[in-house]
Amino acid sequence: MIRRVVILAACAACAACAAAVVAGAAPAVAPAPAAPAIHIPEGGPGLKFDFPGLEVGVAEYDAGPTGTTVLYFPAHALVAIDVRGGAPGTINSDAARLAADEGFVSAVVLSGGSAYGLSAATGVSNALKERSPDPGNWRNVAVVMGAIIFDLGDRRYSAVTPDDALGRAALNAARPGWVPIGARGAGRFAMQGGYFDRQHSGQGAAFVQAGDTKVLVITVVNAVGSIVDRSGNLLRCSQPVEGKCPPIADKWKAHLAMLGLAKAADAGGTADGGLTANTTITAVVTNQAMSYHMLQRLAIQVHNSMGRAIQPFGTRVDGDTLFAISTGEVKNSPLDPIVVGSLASEAAWDAILASAPIEPAPAPRTTEKPAPATLAQAVGRYQFVPGVTAEIRLRAEALEIEVTGRDSLYLPVGKAVALTAVAANEFEIGTPRADRLHIDRDPRGRVEGFTINPGPWPLRAARLPAK
Repeated sequence: MIRRVVILAACAACAACAAAVVAGAAPAVAPAPAAPAIHIPEGGPGLKFDFPGLEVGVAEYDAGPTGTTVLYFPAHALVAIDVRGGAPGTINSDAARLAADEGFVSAVVLSGGSAYGLSAATGVSNALKERSPDPGNWRNVAVVMGAIIFDLGDRRYSAVTPDDALGRAALNAARPGWVPIGARGAGRFAMQGGYFDRQHSGQGAAFVQAGDTKVLVITVVNAVGSIVDRSGNLLRCSQPVEGKCPPIADKWKAHLAMLGLAKAADAGGTADGGLTANTTITAVVTNQAMSYHMLQRLAIQVHNSMGRAIQPFGTRVDGDTLFAISTGEVKNSPLDPIVVGSLASEAAWDAILASAPIEPAPAPRTTEKPAPATLAQAVGRYQFVPGVTAEIRLRAEALEIEVTGRDSLYLPVGKAVALTAVAANEFEIGTPRADRLHIDRDPRGRVEGFTINPGPWPLRAARLPAK
């Protein structure tokens, strides 16, 4: 009886649609959102390496910002996997636990976008299928593995994530011998250090060679832990002393002394189970032939070592994943697998350090106050994304901003925050982070929007028409 009621309701709805069409009024269909523009990084900081049998491609959506990094193996590769922490996000990872005798993996994809970003890996697989003259042959099926980081939430308002199209673009951009580092690829909006002091990070890489054996490490650091340099100091911090960050040991000592008190640090999600906001994903590639079991031990050895460079590491709110990959060209190397693992471990630390992007220098501060008419031009309503708006107002011959919709790292929702002029068209947001807000103007000088943190991590808002 319930089924019949549902069918009758559906038929009534169809009849209503048909009547609307006959009357000349087609049922309303929401327009599909425009696809974001794809950006392929071709310059800037990067690592050159010599590794036949491997090509690396990167593609990004600046509208996120977010991105994808593809490691492509034209002749296939053998892959093992090691997963740490309580919140991993992977695709086809079980195929890396089959103890295969020979390599069958076409690509490994590292991506932003949380679970949504896993579709970048299927995009790579479908693109490889289209390249194959006989894709239906089981020997030719393009096996693509992948892992993701969480780069959404309060770090950006946009929900743009890597998808099939971005995965295809990254594969098409793949080339031998170079990988961009910093705020690039899957590390386009990565962050680290939420347990103590959240800072930008990104995608890092390092290459080492001993005899004929080569090792390349590519990592995307999005950890709740902080990056630690080889002297034991935090690599980045909010309040350096004489240009230097404190030792991680001092951070731990201070934290342990405060146990039992309320903790203010943002761990990026501390609920048991489910997705959280922290993940470090890594690919370790060697040309030395290894059995699956040796490759698995390599993965474990290197992943263990990364706890030196990221502290804490592998927590319940991290989803750390490491792919150990062999292209198998060097079959008679004298290097013991433990030595290969030690080389890779040191390279992994170097790659983690290289993930920290170059921070752009802010515009020099000025003491000159903008004219009241200039300030008035910025007054109005702006939209980050549908449902999240900001209003800039004049108050006591200065500007303030208030956001409606949801919180972010940069602006609290429902609370007016002062904007202090520091340069032409540039203001400092009156929060502890003191982010910069730039007023964007068109060629005729009219205000068309604003950008928080212009540079590698821009958050743009467009001006809305006056009511």
